[in-house]
Amino acid sequence: MGRRFQLSFCTVIVGMTGGPLPGCHQRVFVPVGADAAVDANGHDGLAPLTLDIAVTGCPTFDPGAVACEGPAPLAVSFSPVGSAELTDFRWTFGDGTPDSFDRAPLHTYTLPGSYDVNVTGKGSTVGTVMQLRRSLIVVQPVATGAPCDVDAQCGDGLRCVCQPGTGCGAAFLRGICSTACATGFCGAGAACAAYAPGAPPDAGAANDAGSTLCLATCQTDADCSAGFVCENLRTGPAATPGWVRGCLPLGAASDLGGSCRNASGVLDNARCATGLCADLGTFGVCTAPCDDAHPCPASAACAQMSSGQPICLRACSATNSCAGDPSLTCRLESPADAGTGFRIVGGDAAGTYCASR
Repeated sequence: MGRRFQLSFCTVIVGMTGGPLPGCHQRVFVPVGADAAVDANGHDGLAPLTLDIAVTGCPTFDPGAVACEGPAPLAVSFSPVGSAELTDFRWTFGDGTPDSFDRAPLHTYTLPGSYDVNVTGKGSTVGTVMQLRRSLIVVQPVATGAPCDVDAQCGDGLRCVCQPGTGCGAAFLRGICSTACATGFCGAGAACAAYAPGAPPDAGAANDAGSTLCLATCQTDADCSAGFVCENLRTGPAATPGWVRGCLPLGAASDLGGSCRNASGVLDNARCATGLCADLGTFGVCTAPCDDAHPCPASAACAQMSSGQPICLRACSATNSCAGDPSLTCRLESPADAGTGFRIVGGDAAGTYCASR
C-alpha cells in the first residue's frame, strides 16, 4: 500500500488594509488508501484510472482524522481529482439525500453527524472507478446562542428558540440555540441574560423565549456569529445582579445608550436590550434603573436625574459621542437646571456622559 499524504491549499483574499479577510478554506486531497473501495478497469492496459475527492468550504480541517468539520448547517463543495478520461460522476453524500450527477456539487449538511462521501467516475471509452471517504464530513452541533433552523441542530439540552413567527421579532431571521436558564447555567461560553426579545407577539403567536435567554458571551461584535452584535444585558434572575455582554441579531434591540422611540414617537421598552426606554433626547435612550444593589455596566454610570429616577447613563468615549441624537451631548454632571441636570452616584463623576443638552 502506498504512503499516505495530504495536501492543503488555501486561498487568501487580501483586503484594502493588507490583512487577510475571512473566507480562507481548506482543500484536501487524499490518495487511495485502505479506507477506499476501488474498481479500476484501467485503460489500454497502460495505467489504472485514479479518482479522489476534493472538498472546499470547511470552517476547520482535521488532518489527523482527514475530516472537514463545522457547525450545522454546513455547506461544502466537492470536486473530483483524478484521470482526465473520467467525464461523468455520481456523488453520494451519506446523509440520505438524493445522489448528485454534477461534476462539482455544492451540498449542505443540515444535521450534526459524521458522513461518508462516495464518488463514482466513468468515461465513454474507459472503465469506472469509485472513491469512498469515510467520515470525511463531520457536522458539529450548534452551540448556545448561535443561529439554528431546527431543534436537531442544537447541542444537548438546547432547542432552537426564536424562529421566525414565534414572536421574537423580525430581526430573528433564524432561531438561536438556547434553553431555559432559571438555574443561571447556560454552558461554556454562554450566560443567562434577562432579555425578553421583540415586541409583544401577535394574537396566537407565543414568544417561546420567555423573559430570559441563554446567549453566547462576547466582548466585541467580532466574537459573535455573522449578523449578530455584542450588547449589554442584565444577568438572569438566578444570578448575582449585574451585567453580561451577549450576542443578539442585528436590529433585535438597541444597546444601552441606543434610541428607542417607535415610529409613532412613543417610548418603547421592547426596543431596548436593557428593558427600559427613558425620555431623554429626541429619540429616547435605552437605559436601566440602578442603585447600590444593581450597578450599571462598565460602559456607564448610575446617575440621579432631575426627575429623581436613578438610571444608567452611557459614558462618552471615542466610539460614543452621542452624535446620533441632536438633543444629546457629552457633558459633566450638573445641578438640576430646566430639567436637564444629573448627578453621578455610582461611577466617575469627572467623566462625561451622554445626557440632554
